[in-house]
Amino acid sequence: MHELSIACEIFEQVMSTAKEHGATEVKHVTLQMGRLSHTNPEQLSFCFNVLADESIAKDADLIVEMIPPSLECECGYKGAVDEKKIRENCEFESELLAYAAVMECPVCGKPAQLTGGRELIIKSIEIETENQD
Repeated sequence: MHELSIACEIFEQVMSTAKEHGATEVKHVTLQMGRLSHTNPEQLSFCFNVLADESIAKDADLIVEMIPPSLECECGYKGAVDEKKIRENCEFESELLAYAAVMECPVCGKPAQLTGGRELIIKSIEIETENQD
């Protein structure tokens, strides 16, 4: 379960940022997570909550926004993977395999290069400070 090591890194970044800004409480942490990041959002949230217990982030909401994979093709196409095709390929046991099956350009049909969908980004951290009303 690599979610624990990822949660540790996120927690350290959140706490560092909170300290830097004089936070008394961390309210929300919003992540952008690519669907192909091989990270389980529920497990990540659980690990983050365990780490945050007894800290100023103990009541923080961890919000995960899922990012669909995106493709780029030599024909000039840049855009998202066709989510409808993913649902049609649901016979695959793995969502990753379903995505791999549709990594072709929707315009010309040639194999396309994956350009997004593996990221894991801290989008925002909402904090409270002593000076806030």
